[in-house]
Parts: sequence; C-alpha cells; structure tokens
Amino acid sequence: MSAPLSLPTLSYQEGRLLMDERSRALGVPSVRTISQAYRVRGPLRLPVLDEALARLAQRHEALRTRFDGPRRQTVHPAATPRAAFHDATGDEAAAVARVRAEADRPLPAERDERLRVSVVRVADEDHFVVLVFDHLVVDGWARGVLTEELSALYTALAQGREPALPEVSYTYQDHVREQNGLLAGPDGERMMSFWRERLAGSGAIPRLAVPKREPGAAPEGGYEARRLPQGLVDGIRKFAARERVTLFMLVLCALDVALREATGRDDQAVAVNVYNRETEGRENLVAPLAELLVVRTDLAGADTFRAALRRVRTDSLDAQENAAVPFAELVKAFNPGEYADPDAPIGVVLNMLYAQLHGEGLDLAPATTTPFPLSDAGFRPRSELMLVGEAGGDG
Repeated sequence: MSAPLSLPTLSYQEGRLLMDERSRALGVPSVRTISQAYRVRGPLRLPVLDEALARLAQRHEALRTRFDGPRRQTVHPAATPRAAFHDATGDEAAAVARVRAEADRPLPAERDERLRVSVVRVADEDHFVVLVFDHLVVDGWARGVLTEELSALYTALAQGREPALPEVSYTYQDHVREQNGLLAGPDGERMMSFWRERLAGSGAIPRLAVPKREPGAAPEGGYEARRLPQGLVDGIRKFAARERVTLFMLVLCALDVALREATGRDDQAVAVNVYNRETEGRENLVAPLAELLVVRTDLAGADTFRAALRRVRTDSLDAQENAAVPFAELVKAFNPGEYADPDAPIGVVLNMLYAQLHGEGLDLAPATTTPFPLSDAGFRPRSELMLVGEAGGDG
C-alpha cells in the first residue's frame, strides 16, 4: 500500500472527482472519461490482447491505482485486467450501440481500473475495440503513451517475440516531491512574484470578453473543423522559422489577433496546455502532468502580424520560464473565490496536440485498425472557446 499523495492545494484528482460528481448530478457523461474506438478487421487474438493489457498495467502503477477519497490513493502491486467481450454477431446497429455505451460508461474511482478495454464482435474477423482512459491518471500525452505501448506489446506477443519497451524510471511520486520542494523554496517565490506582476488586474483564469447568455439559459455549443492545405501549412512553417518562433507561438498569435478583432481589446490572455514532459525520463510516464499555462499579451500598438508575433514570442517564453507553478496555485492566489469550484469556466484555451507524436493510434497488426468516431453528445467543455491544433503530414 502506497502512502497518500497530496499537492499543497486542491489536487488534480480532487478537482476531477468533484467535477465528475457534478456531471453525474446533471445526467451528462463523466468528465473523467477519455474514450476512443477502433474498427478492427482481420484476426483479433483476445488472449494476446489480455496479456498485453496485463503487461501494460504492470509497467504503469497509475493503471493499478484506486482512489479511496480525493486525497488517498492506493496502488495495487499487481493487476490482471482483461478485455470485456460483447457479442453482437450479425447486428451492426447493436454493435455500434454497445460501442457508444461502453465509451460513455464511467470508471468507478474506488476500483483499480483506470483503463478499460472492451471488444465488440460483429463477425469472425470484424470487431470494435473501445479504450476508455480515466482522466484521474491519464492526460493527453499519457493517452498517446498507453496506446503506443499497447500496440507494441500486442504486436510483439502476437509474433511470439518478447516486447522491448524502455524502462519507466520516473514516478508520479517523484513529480509531487519535486513540485512540493519547488513551491516551498526560493524558485517558487520568484515564480509567484512573476505571476503577481503578470496577472495583476486580470486574475489567473482567462475570460472571453463577449456577451454572455442570461443566467439559467441552456448552454449552447458546437464544433467546427478546418484543415489548412498542405501548401499553406508549408508556408506557415517557413514563416515561423524565419521569425524564430514555434508553430505553437504562431497559432497563439493568430488566436490573439482574432480575439482582438472580435472583442476590440488589446489585452488578451489565453490558457494553453503544457504537457510537462521536457525532462528526461518523463516522456513515458503515465500520470496527469499536463497543466494550463496562462499567456497574457498586450497587443496595443502592434500594427502588423510580425510585431504581434514578437510580443507573443516574448510573453510565451517568459510564461514557460515560470510554468512550474501549478495552475491551481495561481487560481488560489488570484481567484480565491473560484479556487474550490472545479467548474469555474475558462474563457479561451489553446491546445496543440503534440501528444500525437506518439503515433497514429491503436495498431493490432496483422489486423487493420481504423478509428471509429464517437458521439460528443452531452460533452461539458470547461472553456467558452477552445482551439485545438493538430499538425499532420497532409495539412
């Protein structure tokens, strides 16, 4: 049994459990459920999949963790997860309905099951595979790690080879200890001084300066996807290289400029996702290390995109230099009235999906595996506007 882990403030897990409780009270899907589904055509060997899952759970203690309350966690020394099998032979509609039901079914916190795998059979060599990750221990980066490693384990075992995966040398306990030590020392105070100055007058939670709906009105939401042509993307990358900025900085600048045009305000603040995997050893750690980082930029007098980009670059680098302070700490310091409210809305969020570097998804070779879209009905975004960027090879 492991010792309880706790951060100095409202822990990530505590916030997620509170949000999940409120979601269920509203009758909408769990905010802890991160689901993805695949259509698998070809031979699927369930005993091999179960063995791959067992080895994956043995590699990552996060998958063997039970939550007996928001600040008490127990890591089981061993686990034997198995894929849940559902037979819908010959009934495509029933199979799809089962896939969506499995994707939405919550993961009980008090059980040591942070990853659930379900297999739905349509025919002898036609199946759906549903992966459900628990946001208590899995962030966007860790999801990519788990999907990639499950693919590697299954492929090797199916071919009769012993899988060769790098050792997991860094633990979540290491992260918590480092974070606690930083916050209690001079570096923590220096970083907090930076944020006191940078977030003066705005607070830690970015707001979207547009008219809000009347209190009690039903929320509205939607999605729109745009794929930029490859030629335009190539030009953007070349422009970013000439200006010595990353693709992330360029997208953030474009968002800031668009927000300025829409709101008439020069002062813009955006919360961006950072994965905190830059330190050697953390790249294959399954844990909720991702954080929000506030980048605030004043575009007053920036009459060209290049001028705005230079400001965004400076402000991004400054924010990243002080990113070790958890977002919850900043909310506690600058928005104390909203600190204990896990549903406090965040105005604008930018998420660049660098986690996609972990591969193209689940691969259960020799079968052919293709993503199967899941419904977003009932999804509860925590932001009023979210921009998700994904850089692919074709645009």
